Amino acid sequence: KLFKGYIELEIELREFDRCRILYEKYLEFNPQNCTTWIKFAELETILGDTDRARAIYELAVQQPRLDMPEIVWKAYIDFEVEQQEHERCRK
Repeated sequence: KLFKGYIELEIELREFDRCRILYEKYLEFNPQNCTTWIKFAELETILGDTDRARAIYELAVQQPRLDMPEIVWKAYIDFEVEQQEHERCRK
């Protein structure tokens, strides 16, 4: 809850670099949390950094243990569809 609240506060303050640091720390603490991976990638997408969002999804799907891997894969596929990267979707 602490990480989530702090991230929400920094988003409201438009401190996106701090949000990135907080997401990184949150994922170091709990790398199995699929929702955090998705929220981090969505933030980067909103900020217009699609390469960074794609890299976050790539890291997420490579994790040895995830609490709900199917939602990460679904979010990643949806992201690539939105980017009109149909070949990446197929891969």
